[in-house]
Amino acid sequence: MADVAEPYTRYLRLLGIDGAPSGLEGLRLVVRRHLCCVPFENVSKLLLYAREGAGRAVTVTELLDGIEYQDLGGTCYTLNPHLGHLLRHLGYDVDLVGADMTNPNVHTCLRVRLDGVPYHVDVGYGGPFREPMRLDRVPYDFQEGALRYVLDRNRDQGAYEMSVYSGEERRHGYIVHAPPRDLAFFDPVIRDSFVPGRTFMSGLRVVRFSDEGSVELTNRTLRVHRGSKSSQIELNTRDQLQSVVSHEFAMPRCPIDAAVTILERLNQRPLFD
Repeated sequence: MADVAEPYTRYLRLLGIDGAPSGLEGLRLVVRRHLCCVPFENVSKLLLYAREGAGRAVTVTELLDGIEYQDLGGTCYTLNPHLGHLLRHLGYDVDLVGADMTNPNVHTCLRVRLDGVPYHVDVGYGGPFREPMRLDRVPYDFQEGALRYVLDRNRDQGAYEMSVYSGEERRHGYIVHAPPRDLAFFDPVIRDSFVPGRTFMSGLRVVRFSDEGSVELTNRTLRVHRGSKSSQIELNTRDQLQSVVSHEFAMPRCPIDAAVTILERLNQRPLFD
């Protein structure tokens, strides 16, 4: 069993995990608990920009403070790198890798090897990736509400591709490249992601998972996914938004109202009419 030092004992405590997990079952436990305990959100990104007027990588202490005191998490540039550090401290063989979306290396993922077998891990996409996915057994094809997720080889690029479908339409996804990267490699991309007008600086995004399903917020739209069914409602006021984040997302300490104020200032228009 690995000797887990601070801040990683705190990290495990916040994930509700006792001891130091190991092996495949330990990896499954950490990935599932991380996805369910730590939300995917850009609230923390907006707050950091408002404090400092620019962007940067978030430290592990900042991540853990956000989880413990404000019910926050982060985006891929925070969640996957720090989960990778935690897994390394537990003794796992882990690489941080880049993934292409509309531009190269704008997403991060993890490649974990156990007994020579590679696994795909991603807790920073807002996707229902509750299990490490064994790459010698692709394709993975699974449903979350009305959305279908497929991980398979992209033979044209010699890489792995995650695709998200609504019906027959591919809505979004990414292509993962194998070269290991350190977090500094992504510094220019991280800084650019804080430029006003970029995806997570021009809208509100929060996703929270449980073992039973997920809830996601995109600006004023709330979607709830249970089994193969999805429902959707439009939120009309800040008070309604605060109530939904507190109760549906179980994030009562999340400073969602402050994030909306920052977003409205950046967009120069109100989120709610």
